[in-house]
Amino acid sequence: MVLQILSTCQKVVSQAKDVQINSSNIPELALKIHTLIEEDKLTLDEFKKCPLHPKNEDEEAINWIFIVDSLNYCFFDPNNKSHWSITWKNEKHTGYFGLCAAINRAIEKGINMTDMNTCLELTRQQLDEILLGDDGATLPLLQERYLCLQQSADVLLKKYKGNFVNCILESNHSAQNLLEIISENFFHFRDESIYNNQPVAIYKRAQILIADIWSSFRGSGFGEFHDIDTLTMFADYRVPQVLLYFGILKYSDDLKDTLKQGILLEHGAPEEVEIRAASIVAVNDIVNEVKKLMAKKNVHKICNSIMVDTYLWGYRRENAAMLEDTPYHKTLNIYY
Repeated sequence: MVLQILSTCQKVVSQAKDVQINSSNIPELALKIHTLIEEDKLTLDEFKKCPLHPKNEDEEAINWIFIVDSLNYCFFDPNNKSHWSITWKNEKHTGYFGLCAAINRAIEKGINMTDMNTCLELTRQQLDEILLGDDGATLPLLQERYLCLQQSADVLLKKYKGNFVNCILESNHSAQNLLEIISENFFHFRDESIYNNQPVAIYKRAQILIADIWSSFRGSGFGEFHDIDTLTMFADYRVPQVLLYFGILKYSDDLKDTLKQGILLEHGAPEEVEIRAASIVAVNDIVNEVKKLMAKKNVHKICNSIMVDTYLWGYRRENAAMLEDTPYHKTLNIYY
């Protein structure tokens, strides 16, 4: 399954018309990432450092991650000019962090979002209230989010005793096995497209769910996966934007014009598949380059696509103003 992600994406890159990978710009970024890893400034502790994430390492923390990642997608709304944010403990949060804050706020109010019976019994109106942003701003795809939450809770109760830990135990410490369990049981994680009549596997959210558990447990206990390095990056909106900024991705003039005009791409459109596939392949190439540098300098530390993705995603948030003029694609869908 995981190997199919990289191989199907490599096929897309070899046939792509609007997106190319500029390999000559990879070494410079790889050196930057290598230095951060060498100096312990980029580690698998990044997840734990976030005050919104669980500090405990138990089954409740795993169910929290599962529920958050069941709802973790599409935080922009082209039809709503109000910017969605959640204020929790006197701090404003947007995007994914806003979602974490919303779930934490609900738990604080006595709605046990780590209990699957509670999640299954929530009405659409109750979920809307949990996700209601500051100044009455709302998220798009609210009905889809409600259905995702319902399905996640229902399947987990019927097949896994209401506990995502049982999915992990069934995987036998294999990220690939867990990816298969998630994609087979939960339709909203089944992120696939067709390109030139060939299936393309992306699985952004299923992989990020596994990666979040790995990071949260620092690669041990429930977070131990012997094949974690086979996961790819998580193909979303923002990491491709950073890769474009660094000159590692190159877009055709037509595609750049489309994006600059703010025209939405359909999920599964050729250009959208090319952007996501090229991002996956490019990050894999960056990882390989970092590992070469590590071998040369005899550095024995972890580097994989998860960590490179974490760095690139964080780079965009920290340098949002600087990347303002770098176009990025948008699409309304449940997959990222």
